[in-house]
This record gives sequence, structure tokens and C-alpha cells, in this order.
Amino acid sequence: MTNYFLPWLALTAQLPFETGDFSTNAVAFCMAVGSPTLATYSLTITILNRYWVRQEFNKLKTKARSPDVYPKYGAFGTRVQACRFLLQEAQQVPLRACMERGWFSSLLVIPKNSDWWYHLDQRLKSTRRNVTASLVAQMAFAAIAYLFTVIASFAADLGDPATALQIASGSIWIWLIPVIAGWITVGTQYSARSIEDALEAEGAYRALEPPVQHGGELDEPREQAGLVVRPGLTPLPHTHQTVSGGFDVAEVERLELPSWLGANVGGDEQLKGPIFNYARLFTWWQLASSIDHALSETMKSVINRKICAQNPPNLPPDWRAATHIRGDSGETAAYCGLDMRTSILAYPKWTEIPSKIYGRIFAASLVALLLQWGTTGSSILIAYLTPTIGLGCRSSSYLLYGVLGTTSWLFLLISMLLSHEIMLRYQKEHQIHPTIDFRRGAKPNSATYVRTWTHSFLCGLAVVLRLLGKMIAIANTLWLIASSLMEFVGAYNNCWCMGNHIGMGKDGWVVLFKGADALSAAASLPWGGGLAMALLVCSFSYLFFFLGSRKTDDN
Repeated sequence: MTNYFLPWLALTAQLPFETGDFSTNAVAFCMAVGSPTLATYSLTITILNRYWVRQEFNKLKTKARSPDVYPKYGAFGTRVQACRFLLQEAQQVPLRACMERGWFSSLLVIPKNSDWWYHLDQRLKSTRRNVTASLVAQMAFAAIAYLFTVIASFAADLGDPATALQIASGSIWIWLIPVIAGWITVGTQYSARSIEDALEAEGAYRALEPPVQHGGELDEPREQAGLVVRPGLTPLPHTHQTVSGGFDVAEVERLELPSWLGANVGGDEQLKGPIFNYARLFTWWQLASSIDHALSETMKSVINRKICAQNPPNLPPDWRAATHIRGDSGETAAYCGLDMRTSILAYPKWTEIPSKIYGRIFAASLVALLLQWGTTGSSILIAYLTPTIGLGCRSSSYLLYGVLGTTSWLFLLISMLLSHEIMLRYQKEHQIHPTIDFRRGAKPNSATYVRTWTHSFLCGLAVVLRLLGKMIAIANTLWLIASSLMEFVGAYNNCWCMGNHIGMGKDGWVVLFKGADALSAAASLPWGGGLAMALLVCSFSYLFFFLGSRKTDDN
């Protein structure tokens, strides 16, 4: 137990949780341990997103430092860098951009907000999870104990069925090392609230709403509402009924969606924590691409020496951002290619999602299945081919663990796609009626929405698949722990299991009179092949994680 089970179980404490709730942390633990496919898939999606952000925003940063931009708006490169780092770190929370009162465009455009972006970047860097002594100690203990025992087994006990089955039992946990090392390399925030706290820690400036004189901005920084950690739909601006040129937004409480038999229909996208990154791919991409577009349009406006206000006063010929980028909320939004009459929708339409996003799903699925079955398959191979050869209690338990882990991931992935379609239907209705109230029991004189039969069916199917996926992961976690304990208390040391009755039936047999020396020749190939497969798969996986998330110059 000290060599094969307890070190691995202790190592699971280094998995990233950060959900902000004990019960959700427990579910996240079971989702990771019960489905290595899901844990690896979320990690790979995070890495591929991070890689895209790094590539795109490094181009923007280079452009911001060019002679066409830097002399006119010297602090814009810092803003681009802070946006890049925020998008990298914010994958573990549901982050929304809102045009309410012109906040989002003001954050991206107004020169006076440069300090806000710089301090945000510094706060996020200070709350990043780094390599700790406990992490190094636990990973080293698990890896060294496993490695030394394998070496000793090959040197002294090659061919001993009991030793082979213990190695197989330990190998089924080995995926923890590349996954945990991958999360540390990628980097996560150490707290569920660290991103919220960073966004709310300091006030920002905002362009005033029309009708105001051009160049009107808040005299003092206020609590910003342009980037918020909030699940669900984004409130859409609509024309103010009494103020000419002004806009209102619906109350966020109106957008609280009805559940399906008490379960949230929005899915895991709305939960905090890195394990749920798999469900935020579409909404994260929508936000990241919108920020990328807005920053690009702002730099185009700067390069073209564009003046923010539509009817500006007389200005000196020497163009400077601090002087010329001064307008009301509508003009500021137009300056970065946005429109105050619309908003950055939280959920992109299916037709708006580019093929490269589906390519990330495919690539992440391949890496996840490779790591799950490369390590689980190694345990199955060793247990199956060690005399007596055949499908027995141990090999079938490993096979069951792999099948259930893959099934859990598949159910959760399908549920995520269904939840996106569900939210698109709610979002479309909100676009038609910006003042709609989705809550049950809404006032009769307000616009309401009743789910159609098809919409309700999709809600039910998404909820059922999500719950099934999590229940399978929980059951699989309990099964892995129980199977490991049964291994070490000798529950498998009976004729029924040792004779591989599951696979061989009445033709099963057991080894009685031959020792390890006599069986060493038959054991060398499956032992060596199984261990080589597990180590190669783990090494390849971490190499992929490392190359995909390698750090670049942040200056």
C-alpha cells in the first residue's frame, strides 16, 4: 500500500480544484480521478486556448510597440499584455463582457485606464499557483517509490504474478504525474475568487453616456462593470425610453433561467474551477475573439489618427491619444469597432464558431484518450498476459475503470454541446426582447418566455447526461479506490480470480508448483511492454503540455 496506493492517493491533493465550494471540490476530485479522459481533455483545451491567445496577442503587442502606434499611445502595449494574461487565467471562471453604460469599450479605449490594466496584470500574476515544496515532495515520493519498486521487481521478482499485479495496480494511477505537472506548467489561479478580486480591486474610468458634451468622462474612477465573473446570459443594451441617445440594460436577475427539475440547464460552463474548462470553450472563445477584434480596431483608429468624438473641437495637429480619444460611451464603442446598441453575446452561434475550435475539440479528445488508455491499457496488458493468461478479476477491473472513465467524459462532452444549444435559444429570445424576464412567476405585464417542447427536451437530455457523467465518475472513483484496497488485502487471491474465470470459465487454471524463475521468460515481454507503453505515453503527454504552454517574454 505504501508503494502503490497511498502515494498516488495523496498526490490527488495537487490536482487543481478552486471551485469555491467544498461539495463542488469533492465532485471535481471524483471527475478527475474517475475520468482521466475528462481531466486530460480540460487540460488540453486550456493549453490550446492559451497557445492561441499567446500567438494572437503577441502580434498585437508587437504592433502596439511599432512606430505607428507607440509614439501616439505608448501605454497601449501594456493593455494588450494585460488582456492576454487575463484571458489565459480566466479560463477557470465564467467571464463576461458587458456594454452596460459603455464600461467595456471604456476599459479597452480610454487612455486613463492604463493604470487599471497594469495593476490588474500584476494582481493576477501575484495570485498564480506556483510550484510548491509539497507538490515536489508528493510527486517525487510517488514517482521514486514506483520507479524503485519496478526496478527491484525486474531484478529480483521477475515472473512473480503477485509482483506483476501490484505493478499493474500502481500503473493505473501514473497518469496523475503528467496531468498535475501539466496544470502546474499551464498555471492556474490559487483561489476561486482571485480573478473576481483582481477585477474589482480598483476602480476605472468610464466615458459618460449621451447626451453629454464630447470628451465627457468620469472625474473619479468607479467600480467597473465591463468585465465581470458571472454565469449565464449577458444583459443586452436597449434604447432608453426617456433619454434621447441613452441606453438601458435589463436587470441581471431577470436573466435567471428556470431549472429543469431543480438542475441548472446552463451546464458546467457556469461553474468555477479548471476541471470545468472543457465546458467553457465556446464562451471563452467568444470573449477572447471579441477582445482581440476590439483591440485591433482601436489600433487601426490610432494608426489612422482618428479622433474619437464625432464633432470634436479644434485640436492641435500633433495627434496624441490622451487628447484625441475623448468621447461619449457611443463614440468610444465605435472607436474600437463595437456598437452600443448591441452587446458581446456570451454564446456564439454555431455558424460563428470557426473550424479551428472544433479542431481543438478533436485534438484534445485524441490526447485525452491516449493518456487514459495508454496508462490503463498498460495495467490491463500486464495483468492479462501475466500467467495465468486471460481476462481475470484484476484485468477486468482495470478495463471497467477505463470504459467508465471514457463514458463519463463522452456524456459530459455531449451534455456541454446540448447546453450550448439551450443557451443559444434563450439568448435569441433575449435579443428579440431585451427586457424579457425569464424567471418563473414574472410579472404579467413583462415579456416572458415559456420553453417549447423541443427546448424542454433538450434541457432534460443535457441535465440527465451531465448527471449521469458525474455519477459514473463518482462511482468509478470509488471503484478504483475499492479495487486498489481489494488488491492489497488479498481479496483477489482466490481460485476464481487467479484462474481467470471471468474470461476462461471452466477452462481456467492456476499456477501451483512453478516459481518466479520458471515464469520470468513469459513475464518479461508483457511487463516490459506494459511499462514502456505507460512511460512513453506519460512522457509524450507532458512534452505536449509543456510545448503548448511554454512561457514567452511578458515584458
